[in-house]
Amino acid sequence: MSSYTRRNFIKRTVVASGTLGFATSCRRLLVTDRNELSRGAIDRLRAKLKGRLILPTDPSYESARRVFYWNAGTERRPQVIVQCAAEKDALRAVEFARRHELEVAARAGGHSHLGWGCSNGLVIDLSGMKRVVIDPLRRTARAEGGVLSGEVARAAGRHGLAPVLGQCPGVGASGLLLGGGLGWLSGLQGASCDNLLSARMVASDGRVLTADSERHPDLFWALRGAGANFGVTTSFECRLHPIGAVTGGDIHYSVRDARLVLRFFRELMEEAPDGLQATLNLTPGDRGVFVSLCHAGSEHEAERTLKSLRAIAPPTKEFVKRQEFAELAERPAATNPANTPPPAFRGIQTVYRDRLSEDVIDIMVDRLGRASAEIIMGISHYLHGQVCRLAPSATAFPLRQAGGLNVRLAYTWNDPGTGQHLTQWADESLRLLRPSADEQIYANFQTYETRNGAAAVYAANFSRLAGIKHKYDPDNFFRRNSNIPQIGMQSWEAREPSTRAAKLAAHLLTNQISCRFHIAFNLRNEPKEGQFFRMIRVQF
Repeated sequence: MSSYTRRNFIKRTVVASGTLGFATSCRRLLVTDRNELSRGAIDRLRAKLKGRLILPTDPSYESARRVFYWNAGTERRPQVIVQCAAEKDALRAVEFARRHELEVAARAGGHSHLGWGCSNGLVIDLSGMKRVVIDPLRRTARAEGGVLSGEVARAAGRHGLAPVLGQCPGVGASGLLLGGGLGWLSGLQGASCDNLLSARMVASDGRVLTADSERHPDLFWALRGAGANFGVTTSFECRLHPIGAVTGGDIHYSVRDARLVLRFFRELMEEAPDGLQATLNLTPGDRGVFVSLCHAGSEHEAERTLKSLRAIAPPTKEFVKRQEFAELAERPAATNPANTPPPAFRGIQTVYRDRLSEDVIDIMVDRLGRASAEIIMGISHYLHGQVCRLAPSATAFPLRQAGGLNVRLAYTWNDPGTGQHLTQWADESLRLLRPSADEQIYANFQTYETRNGAAAVYAANFSRLAGIKHKYDPDNFFRRNSNIPQIGMQSWEAREPSTRAAKLAAHLLTNQISCRFHIAFNLRNEPKEGQFFRMIRVQF
């Protein structure tokens, strides 16, 4: 343990460095907590929980801390994992983390691309909260925070209804809704968040809030697209829709036809009816290039679409059939096939583009030619139909432009030595694919940050969201997400740290802006595992 006391460290730092000169060593505003927790504090928390409390010494710790996209960049070693069985468990966990100044990560399905479902402090794992209630008369589903998208679809399907959720059944339904949510039915029924009716949330101050169109309407607006910023969502209610049989499945082509298929995919989706959604996957291996589709229109309309798909190039394989929507919704995603054991490591890069241009097609074909067998490239969530008919300010989710899409680069490996090569390929692909200006990011697909910070995620909604964040989470307690910084604190890089810090401090003081800076200090100067960080708050 460092010989510095907290009081002495603050005193020495401020005296030695001046107003904000001590920000020199901070490249990003990030907190990693390593506070000592007493056995008594742990035992008292355990006694209050209905669910489980897991510590680093427990046999189940290694599996409990893992998230879906597990790799060297997302790995964290939480001090405490609370596996909730009830809403009160989440409340107790928030109270404990606040008292002991632990960085919190809330997790439902654990599919965050940046591994935000884990932290070095305390993990609130909702995956054990699985209750789903379907009201077939009102056409609604009420689900607890740990329910997966496929589980909601299965429960609703028993009543001939369908939720507007994603295309991967293993993704947490609540996390998907909070980040906007795009899936098979978005052209027909809008984004997932457009179908949210209410949510219950544990706030940073320990309140349990219900947000809907009448209660906390500002929070309800913000939850629909930026919801992870404001608290732990323990349950939600969403609309369901009567969806009959759909035509769905995959059509495969040879890798040599990749360019033809990409161009046709663009034409197909530019003219797509609301009831059609498709994704495109490109692999250098036996699976080749394949289109996955869901057509919720008539069987005759779906057959016309299939006929045009078969005419692009000779299909090498075809797995398409008429089926209930719930069956399609429970099918494993292309990046997570059911017939293979889970890999030791996963990585992904994604980029949002406002259209599938010839330049993007050229880059994708070139990078496919340089890809190894562990890689799946693809295009997901082509925006069209109902999701684009709402104004970007209707909810906090701003991506409403027809033709927008996400390019993804997913890869898996088992040998730790393989990861660096795959990551380098993905990083270079991302560099080439990123737009040169007006960059936007889909919160649920975020894999990197831009110089514009959260504004790239929330666009014109950012300013309004900043005010709501200040109201409900003024200390930025919930920050493992597409984070909205505190008022006056956009993300910045300290290239000239002392100068930048001094100018920022002068600006804040001159304009009488009140805010708090959360700054990470490495007291032991150890660059790898075992770092000791303290959170220092400076109040103006």
